[in-house]
Amino acid sequence: MIPFAKPIIGQEEIEAVKRVLQSGMLAEGKVSRELEKLFADYTGTKFATVTNNGTTALSTALEAMDIQPGDEVITSPFTFIASANSISMVGAIPVFVDVKPDTYNIDPDLIEDAITDKTRAIMPVHIFGMPADMKHIMEVANSHDLLVIEDACQSHGAEVEGKKVGSIGHVSAFSFYATKNMMTGEGGMITTNNEELYDEILMVKNHGRGKQGGYSHYRIGYNNRMLDFVAAIGIEQLKRLPEAVKQRRRNAQEFDDFFSEYESIKPQVEDQGLKSSYHLYVPRFYSEKMTRDEIVTALRAEDIGSRAVYALPCHKQDTYLNIQKWRWAKFIDYPDYSVVNLPISEEIGQRHFDIPIHPILSSEEKEQIKNAFAKILD
Repeated sequence: MIPFAKPIIGQEEIEAVKRVLQSGMLAEGKVSRELEKLFADYTGTKFATVTNNGTTALSTALEAMDIQPGDEVITSPFTFIASANSISMVGAIPVFVDVKPDTYNIDPDLIEDAITDKTRAIMPVHIFGMPADMKHIMEVANSHDLLVIEDACQSHGAEVEGKKVGSIGHVSAFSFYATKNMMTGEGGMITTNNEELYDEILMVKNHGRGKQGGYSHYRIGYNNRMLDFVAAIGIEQLKRLPEAVKQRRRNAQEFDDFFSEYESIKPQVEDQGLKSSYHLYVPRFYSEKMTRDEIVTALRAEDIGSRAVYALPCHKQDTYLNIQKWRWAKFIDYPDYSVVNLPISEEIGQRHFDIPIHPILSSEEKEQIKNAFAKILD
C-alpha cells in the first residue's frame, strides 16, 4: 500500500535526539529556543514560541488574545475539528461560514454577513496546505476591528503573495503532528509580530510565568510546553521543509496535468497569488457511475492509500449537534448547529478524497497511482 503520508526520519533526526538525551536537559530549553528562532526566520515573523501540539497552539493564542466566554469566532466548517474545538475550549462560540468550492477555504464574501456585535475574531484555516484569501480576510477584519488568527496547522511553507502563511494575521498556529509537512510526532508553534501578544502567549503556555522565567506568576496559565528532544527533531525537519514543499508542488502539478484528461476529477484550485504547500492532495469526484466511497475502495484495492478526510464538516459532527452537553453550555447560549446549512462544505465533504503526494513518492509509485485511476475511470 502506498501510504497517504510518509514522515521522513533520517540519521540527522536520530543524532539530534541522541544529543539532547545525552545532555540530560530534556525539558523545554535552549534547543526549543533555537527552533523558535529558526521558525520565526523562516516564516518572516518577529516572534515564535513552541507548544506541545497544534491544538494547544490555537487555544493558547485565543486565550492570549483575550477571547472571552460568549465571544464569537468566525471559522471554517471544512477542517479538522481541532479548529472549532480550540474556540470552544476557551468558552467562545464557533460561527461557521461556508467555503469556496474550488479552494475549500472560508469564503471572505460571506464573512461580513456572519459578523455580529459578539464577534471578536476570525480564524481562517489554510486547508490541506492551500492558503486562504488573507488579503480579503484582513480587509474585512480591519474594517470591523476584529482579530485574525491563522490556523496554519496544515500549511507549513505555503505563501500568499510572497509572504509565508503565519506572518499575515495577528497571530498564527502550526501543528507538527506526525503526518504534517514538518513534523515532530506531536508539537506546535505560535507566531506573531506583536510583542505584547507574544508576552501574553508565553504566560498562557507556561503557568502564567513572565518571559523572564523564574517562579513569578501573573495570570492563570497551562503547561503547553515542548520537550527539547522534540524540538531537536523539529530543527532537522525545518531544514528539509523548503525542498519537501518544492517536491510536493511538483507532484501536485503532475497529478493536476494527469487529471485534466478526466472530467470526473476536480483538483483543489490554487488562486492567483496563492502558493499551496500541499500537505494533502485532495480532489473531488463527480460521476453518475461511481460514488466517492466506491472510488476510495477501488483505489485501496489497487494498493493506493486514500481516504475521505472530512466527510462530516464540523457543524455536522456530534460534538456540535450536541453542544448543549458541553460544560460551557450552562453559561452560554450556543446556536442550534443542526439547522446550520452550509451547502458547499457539505458537498465537498461528500465528494472529496485524498491520494499520496508526500515528497518521497517515487516515479514508479506515481505511475502506479495514475495507472490505478486509468483502470478505475476508463
